[in-house]
Amino acid sequence: MTALPTFETLILRQDQARLDVTFNRPDQRNAINSVMAHEFSALLDYLADTPALRVVTLRGAGGHFCAGGDIKERRDLADEAGGAQAIEERNRKAGHIFLRFARLPQTTIALVEGSAFGGGFGYACLTDITILTHGARMGMPEVRLGVAPAQIAQWVVRRIGLTRARQLALTAERFDGATAYRYGVGQYLCSDDEADSMLETVVAKVQACGPLACAATKRIVNAVDQGREIELIDLAAREFGQLNGGSEAREGQSAFAQKRVPVWGAVQ
Repeated sequence: MTALPTFETLILRQDQARLDVTFNRPDQRNAINSVMAHEFSALLDYLADTPALRVVTLRGAGGHFCAGGDIKERRDLADEAGGAQAIEERNRKAGHIFLRFARLPQTTIALVEGSAFGGGFGYACLTDITILTHGARMGMPEVRLGVAPAQIAQWVVRRIGLTRARQLALTAERFDGATAYRYGVGQYLCSDDEADSMLETVVAKVQACGPLACAATKRIVNAVDQGREIELIDLAAREFGQLNGGSEAREGQSAFAQKRVPVWGAVQ
């Protein structure tokens, strides 16, 4: 097995065939910036080429899972020349990262504590197994920012169904871990102080199974609804790029930064 890569925004800890991955931007509630996205992509390359690793856990530093995309960085990028095209391409790359993560041969387990919004909520819906804590706070806030939950949409729909996904996406409703468990986001629910022990319990269940059998099972299950992923990634990127370059997104993201309610009528 080759040596683990080292990253700025991800903490990796290996224990034999298990790899623990921690989002590590705690001051930003582990929001995904361009550096983290690039490093996570590189990690996926490593995992795809390292079948000896069979279990991957995913959590966040500082008591939060992942607050989604870095709004300030995205707003700054949108203001640059050619920003709309750059935003679209960045969004498309995010979609391919989600797809590659979903197709990993390893069994993936998320431990969701604290904030899990936007892309963070997407990862909570992408892992094979998701553990939710009662104190988790989740949602799809994109429409309140004047954009769309572009690349996470297909994965949320697959996880919890079209009707519930549509409601959550169009209201930007926030909900706790118990509600997310009821919606079907996760398969395990625990108190905040039981999070570590629950993670170890679930990992042990996976490690008691045959590694080749688990990898084959993922290939079979993933094949059930394959076919339109790339098409949906491209559609989502185009829609997101157009929205993010418009006045509505500028108002929504400015309101977020200024901690005020957006005034949509001003951008019609």
